[in-house]
Amino acid sequence: MEHAQAHANRHTVEAHAQDGLLVHYLGSIPPAAGGCVVEFAFTLPAVPPDTRTAVAITLLELDKEGRAFPRGMRTLLLPAHHSTRPMDVQAEGVRFILPAELDLSEDGSRRLVVQTESQYLDFPARCDMRD
Repeated sequence: MEHAQAHANRHTVEAHAQDGLLVHYLGSIPPAAGGCVVEFAFTLPAVPPDTRTAVAITLLELDKEGRAFPRGMRTLLLPAHHSTRPMDVQAEGVRFILPAELDLSEDGSRRLVVQTESQYLDFPARCDMRD
């Protein structure tokens, strides 16, 4: 019975290459009891002009022995800014949904570890060779 409930809102949708755009209404999706949503915001300092930045955020949850269990990974591509000098770029609204069924705590106080990584994707070609 529990398996059937997990797929109660399951939809099969077909898309073909020539369709271009597919819009499908999923209906009502009531949230399960318990669990939580964790939302992160961050700043990338001194991003050079015309440079896109890739960011990865990994969320882990620790059990009472300190073992880490994966809870999700988000990858983002932050667009370039076009200022004349480096500037801080802010991002917000990076969310993870943590179902109550995966809670490893015994008291409801979940211990989370966030790992982040970023890298520039664009490098302006400059040559300072002198005669």
